[in-house]
Amino acid sequence: MSESRILCVDDDISMLATIEDILMNAGYKASLAKSGKQALDFLNKNINFQLILLDVDMPEMDGYETFKAIRELEWAKEIPIIFLTGMDSPDFEIKGWEYGAADYITKPFVKSVFLARIKNRITSPIASSSYNQEALRDFKATLSELELSIAKFVADGLSNSEISEQTHYTYGYVKQVVSAILIKMDMKKRSDIRKYLKKGILNEEEINAE
Repeated sequence: MSESRILCVDDDISMLATIEDILMNAGYKASLAKSGKQALDFLNKNINFQLILLDVDMPEMDGYETFKAIRELEWAKEIPIIFLTGMDSPDFEIKGWEYGAADYITKPFVKSVFLARIKNRITSPIASSSYNQEALRDFKATLSELELSIAKFVADGLSNSEISEQTHYTYGYVKQVVSAILIKMDMKKRSDIRKYLKKGILNEEEINAE
């Protein structure tokens, strides 16, 4: 974790200071940007970031515009981005998913949950090599980063309750995401996710085990 550097983008200086303090005490390295433009300046220096925390409501260049600009940088396309916002409307959360955000954290946040979400994104508990790569590409092309991470947990045989414990999302929220995955992938049940992502890797008895 000591080698993990996180780019924090927020126009609220006091919030940046709070986030920096939390991250550094947890052993992360933090770079602070007060605007979308400043964030892009950091990224253009080719600093190796493992995660970006991006505030949605910023003047001049908001979080969504900044997100788009980051994804246009070839070397930054794969960096997970977590949206931070004081707005708790489901519409904003859905918009974050549509943009392909890795997660969406509402401010003010609980420190322990905040750090758990960050850890989940930096150190994924499931290696891509444990999936059929062709199937994984199909999922990546259709799902948001958050939905993909939940789909991997499902494919690994975890129940919604177990996923909730691992990710610190509520049971209802996990259930909602799983339903969205099934709809987007045109699947009927959870076992379809496992069968598709694990095809050619597990035997039929393992795949069909519920």
